[in-house]
Amino acid sequence: MTNKKIKNLAIASFFFVFWLAILYAGADHPPPPGFIVLIILDFGCSFLVYYRVSTYIQWSITKYHKRLLRVVLDGLVAGLAVALISVIVPGGGEPSAPPPEFIDKMIWFAVLGSVGSFNSLSIYLLVAFLSKKDLSAGN
Repeated sequence: MTNKKIKNLAIASFFFVFWLAILYAGADHPPPPGFIVLIILDFGCSFLVYYRVSTYIQWSITKYHKRLLRVVLDGLVAGLAVALISVIVPGGGEPSAPPPEFIDKMIWFAVLGSVGSFNSLSIYLLVAFLSKKDLSAGN
């Protein structure tokens, strides 16, 4: 495995563990059976992070035009996709709670879209910092 792939894997793994810890902290204890859906979504997002890191490194190095806007939009789309999947997939949420209203779903989409944007921007800033550090070290 190349050094580049190892760095991508390290960043994606950190993302997975970080979000798994947050999801677990917010879950009932023990987590309900539907928690597995969140783990799968987290893994899928980590998989996307692994592949997107290379693009973000390239954008940082080449000073790609409007890269920050693209990064934020990447995260927004990813967050909205996760929100949509979580609304569509059955088995999530508290069974005794009433089904969410339309406004609840819109808030959910807004929150996950915002969190996705923040995540992608954070990942971009991290890889930009690391790639700048690697370039200055001559790697």
